[in-house]
Amino acid sequence: MIIGVISDTHDIEDNVVRHVCAELRAKHKVSRIIHCGDIEKQHLRPELFGNLPVICALNKEQLEKEAFKNPPPCWQFTAPGERVRDVEGIRCYIGHKFSFELMTQSEASFKARLDALRKDHDGLRFAFAGHTHHQIFAQTQLVTFINPGAIKTSPDGYEFAVVDTEIGQVIFSRIPKTRHLESSFTIGIVSDTLNIAKLDADFYKKLAQELKNRDVSQIIHCGNIALGDIGREELASFQVYFRLRPDQVPPKNIPGNWHLIPRDPPIVIINDRQFYVHPSLARIILEKSEAEMHRECLMISELHPEICFILYGNTNDAYLSEELDGRTRIMNPGDALSSRNFATVCFPRCEITIGRVPLDPLPLLE
Repeated sequence: MIIGVISDTHDIEDNVVRHVCAELRAKHKVSRIIHCGDIEKQHLRPELFGNLPVICALNKEQLEKEAFKNPPPCWQFTAPGERVRDVEGIRCYIGHKFSFELMTQSEASFKARLDALRKDHDGLRFAFAGHTHHQIFAQTQLVTFINPGAIKTSPDGYEFAVVDTEIGQVIFSRIPKTRHLESSFTIGIVSDTLNIAKLDADFYKKLAQELKNRDVSQIIHCGNIALGDIGREELASFQVYFRLRPDQVPPKNIPGNWHLIPRDPPIVIINDRQFYVHPSLARIILEKSEAEMHRECLMISELHPEICFILYGNTNDAYLSEELDGRTRIMNPGDALSSRNFATVCFPRCEITIGRVPLDPLPLLE
């Protein structure tokens, strides 16, 4: 199942909703749409959404309004206290203000809240919410949280997300508000591979294929790479930028397509885009609220105003947060060793994909 996720349409022009939903259908082949709330009554028209099935979160005030008493054909409404729906066999929480909790809590507290939600709703796989008008992705071992951003008043485009439940891939994208002249290019981001090559002899071959399928030419490795994996033949066609821990000594013969990220400042520049590979952001995010984390990233941006991504690793779970100014994004691609995660970013649209290197199924027994 491929789901289009949107939020916070407010009083945006009908034509914008049509454009977003047309792209969701034509490019991403979605079969249904989840709307995470702040919808106005003039948008309760199936034709605006390509006549796809829609599940829409209502807020408390809307429950008292006549226009929201009965959903349009093929629509469902969720309300406070009744947010969980089974969507083609996949249990989802579909609300509006849930992501606001991340603004005031640490990442650890927020993930504990997600796990508690799953205990109340056994089998819950996804939690969707909007309200904050910026894209957020937070992953635990059991539940994935997604805020698609906002259709209205997002900084750099009409934002949405796409969830492919079969391959475990999430795309955060947008229709730009302005015309771009820059040619598109895509980078790959990976972290915490550690000794994965000893546990899965085909991992790097599969990772390379996944990245090639997405037209990646350059890779940033955020850290925790085994020294023996530097210069792997499977990545010979990529330019690879890698960070080492303080206890690791660079090997003497590093291939020409591999580039050690400096420690001060830990910046990678690709096609005039600057990426700051933060050595300890995982600990900061774990302990501090999103608002405090934004202050940390603001200090980095003040020192390096052209930074577009602040990257980090050293945790199991992937994470993405779009800064409120729309210029900088914080991202952890996730742990490649335990979760097999990777991420890609396609510029200039800044379309972010969080995916997983597939596992081969066990052979059939006779």
